[in-house]
Amino acid sequence: MSRKYPLADVKILYGLAAARCAFPRCRKEVVLEGTTTDKTKQIGKIAHIVAHSENGPRSDSSYPKDKLDTYDNWVLLCPTCHDIVDAHENRYTVASLRKLKIEHESWVQDSLNESMSQISFAELEVAVNGISSQQALTQPEGFSVITPDAKIKKNQLSDTTRQMIAMGLMQARQVKTYLEHVEQIDSGFIQRLVGGFQEKYRTIIQDKQLNSDAVFEELLNFSSSKGDDFKTRAAGLALLSHLFETCEVFEK
Repeated sequence: MSRKYPLADVKILYGLAAARCAFPRCRKEVVLEGTTTDKTKQIGKIAHIVAHSENGPRSDSSYPKDKLDTYDNWVLLCPTCHDIVDAHENRYTVASLRKLKIEHESWVQDSLNESMSQISFAELEVAVNGISSQQALTQPEGFSVITPDAKIKKNQLSDTTRQMIAMGLMQARQVKTYLEHVEQIDSGFIQRLVGGFQEKYRTIIQDKQLNSDAVFEELLNFSSSKGDDFKTRAAGLALLSHLFETCEVFEK
């Protein structure tokens, strides 16, 4: 059976791992930023916790075949750690890799939460760069934004995404203050920002391979300008959560 890497699962894996190797002694970033001469390049390796093949490391014939190539059975590693894991399968068991993945994703969430309280106007400025350059879209007549909880339920967003939104909304007041501050200097800024965000959302949802959680991850990458440090990502999450609450996205 050939290996498959569903796009939605890949995006969720990279997002929840903050595009870093899951080994605590490593945590190397596995997406290399582009330069003036080279494109952005991802060097991460998706390791199967339960082997994909019957003869692979940590194989288990009883494991459901349709679950082998999914987020639940993957852990994100750098190339070196990936080779170590597969070479030492008796040391790195299914149980230990699942524990490794859970602990890494918890570390990512803790780091993001810690950074959330530290964001300032400077980080928010980075987060809005590029979004507000789009033309504002026309909002339908009689439109009424539904609540974040209603959007989450309607789109069957996971508890993990719900927690991310709740974390971002912790800075809702600062985001609102920042946007109003910029609006005083640049009239029409908020409208352009919302327009750019809506345009990106409508572009992303055209990809039928993505589920709602993966769409949220794509929007987070967009709102944080694909920044890989936690402060920039926290600012992006704060902005995204504010726009999630106030804009015509995830309405269906």
